[in-house]
Amino acid sequence: MTRFRPARSVAVLALVATSAVGSAARAAEPLDALLDRLAPRKTPQGSVEVTSWIERGDGGSELVVQLVPKGQVKLVADPGVTVTPLPREGIAWSADAPVSEVDPNRDYFATPPTLRVPFSGGDGKPVEAAVEYAYCLVDYQCLFGETRVSAPTQP
Repeated sequence: MTRFRPARSVAVLALVATSAVGSAARAAEPLDALLDRLAPRKTPQGSVEVTSWIERGDGGSELVVQLVPKGQVKLVADPGVTVTPLPREGIAWSADAPVSEVDPNRDYFATPPTLRVPFSGGDGKPVEAAVEYAYCLVDYQCLFGETRVSAPTQP
């Protein structure tokens, strides 16, 4: 004959009730959060490589600035890229400053943007420009970047 044990039955009922409440709380939790707890997402890795050089032609000299996404990065087409040449003695910037490349009809640049800023003069000292851009780590987060570039005016 089995004897009824009230203390053991109460403990089992309490365990079942606690489990049911915990399951209900988890069911209300967004799926992303639940998946992140089980297997956290890895942050996409990447960067933007900004390079500059001088090109000379019949029309004069140009500071050329190119932005190349590396890894899981896309360059945002709007607000795009802005290159602001920095003034200095001995250099006359020919273009209206700043120079921008923007494409409001698309989300990202299809090819790496290259901007050209014409100038005259040159004494061997470098010309400099400030570069501002927006980029996104794919399916993660968008950020703004800024850097300064320079290139010598004489080889």
